[in-house]
Amino acid sequence: APNSAKDWKPKYVVIGGIIAQPWMMNMYRSKSEYDIAVIETQARRPVSVKVKQFSLQGARIQNDWQGPQMVKYKNKLHPWKYIVILPVSRNPIKIASPNLSQLRPCHEGVRRVLMAQQRDRGTGGGGGGGGGGPRRQPDPYRGGGGGGRGANDRGYDTRERRNE
Repeated sequence: APNSAKDWKPKYVVIGGIIAQPWMMNMYRSKSEYDIAVIETQARRPVSVKVKQFSLQGARIQNDWQGPQMVKYKNKLHPWKYIVILPVSRNPIKIASPNLSQLRPCHEGVRRVLMAQQRDRGTGGGGGGGGGGPRRQPDPYRGGGGGGRGANDRGYDTRERRNE
């Protein structure tokens, strides 16, 4: 995790969605910029806002069995919770929030994509049943939290940026 809470960049994170493939994670500077991208895409106009795109194909979540990791910052009352997504051949993607309820939809969306990929690989990509599907993971949002610290690079804050 970054050394300071200020080092997280505020982003609006969308997994899949109306204008991306289901396995893509897009990051926008705000919800309003996402709305602009949707309108422009549906009107078949070039997208005028900055979008960071990441493929979740073949990715995994670091230490996912223990739920979101935590980092405590000086002058912050509560620790920040974060997840680390490990793409196939890119740098780790760190996503955090001081508020667990804001991190949860992003974490669950990534997990949903990764579980679907496991299911598809397990059945050869075709339809039909398999051996009961993937193992159900415990809900990390009940009870205790994770722990640990990562590298000293920047991550993404899931809180929406206010007019700055």
